[in-house]
Amino acid sequence: MKNVYIEGLGLVESHFSGVGQYILGIIRGIDDVIEKKKLSGEKVPNVRVIIPYDTVKKFKKFGFKHIGFKTYPMSFRYMSALNHRSKLPPIDLWCGAGFYIFTRFAAMPLVFSKYAVVVYDLSFELYSQFSDEANAKFLSPRTKAAVASAVKTITISQNAKKEIMQFYKMKDDSVLVATPAADQTHFYRRSEQEIEQTKVKYNIKGKYILSLSNLEPRKNLEGLVDAYCTLPKSTTDDTSLLLVGVNGWKTQKLFQKITGRVREGYNIVRPSHYIHDEDKPAILSGAEMLVYPSHYEGFGMPPLEALACGTPVVCADNSSLPEVVGDLAIQIDSSDTQAIAEAITVTLKNKTSSSRVLYDGPKQAENFSWTKSAETYYELIMENV
Repeated sequence: MKNVYIEGLGLVESHFSGVGQYILGIIRGIDDVIEKKKLSGEKVPNVRVIIPYDTVKKFKKFGFKHIGFKTYPMSFRYMSALNHRSKLPPIDLWCGAGFYIFTRFAAMPLVFSKYAVVVYDLSFELYSQFSDEANAKFLSPRTKAAVASAVKTITISQNAKKEIMQFYKMKDDSVLVATPAADQTHFYRRSEQEIEQTKVKYNIKGKYILSLSNLEPRKNLEGLVDAYCTLPKSTTDDTSLLLVGVNGWKTQKLFQKITGRVREGYNIVRPSHYIHDEDKPAILSGAEMLVYPSHYEGFGMPPLEALACGTPVVCADNSSLPEVVGDLAIQIDSSDTQAIAEAITVTLKNKTSSSRVLYDGPKQAENFSWTKSAETYYELIMENV
């Protein structure tokens, strides 16, 4: 049985992005699948995650039972730089022949081995105006080459699968869907006491409408700020707009708009410091709603996490988002500022709808499972080892 190698740069990078969260969820799921297979007496593959030599300590903190690691003889910084410049030597010359899974759009060079590649979305092709130019320039040729030579391409929603098939002219059975999920042992409604303690920790005061996303043009935060500022002053005085997320790219116009609106007296705030993952459920639970008016998503984790916490959601009606929220969110045209404002107003007033989300939101989240998605990976692995 061949060894299986999962490229793990996204798992051990300093800033844990959405891609990192996905890789972690899938590997934990594969770990659980292997545990069950072993208990039933089945022979299981040897799965290792490829990581730079200087990230072993971080990897070990995840505590996988059956997933090992293979160190690459470069630092994270140097390995990432060579990979980005397409100058890495064939990685199976070091790790050995086997089946490889590349987790970040592009493949690394191989000589003896087959591979699968994960492509989360095609925003860099279909919505390049919202992308970081350097990243789009890197991804466009590399992703095209990767899917052309891969045994399978894996993506995270039915909408993303459809787009990948159309854009690269691929057959249905060449693209697999393995969605993210909201881990409901972590994402569940928190107590009022925990919510208040978390608000104090991040200097969050009073009621708030929550935005949870990277600050980048595709997330349409300028549209959200405009919509919020059309609400009655009595509403904005009573309920702030809380922007949670790390700075991305092309943020100058957004920050100028926020600064101007704050000077005009609008209640737009950010947490006092970076919100840690363990505090996200309390932040979500304490919100009047999550508003997610993104122009495009490969999946859309924050709306699912909000529903798991029983928090009402207003989101865009495009791309993968209808798959994620079902009929439990108010869906709007992301380009319609008035529609966003009206949806916020309706949600603030509609207590019946909020009660429904409190009960049915976690049920919607149950439709997505890390274990189910990991089983898709495991079946693919067993077909190629």
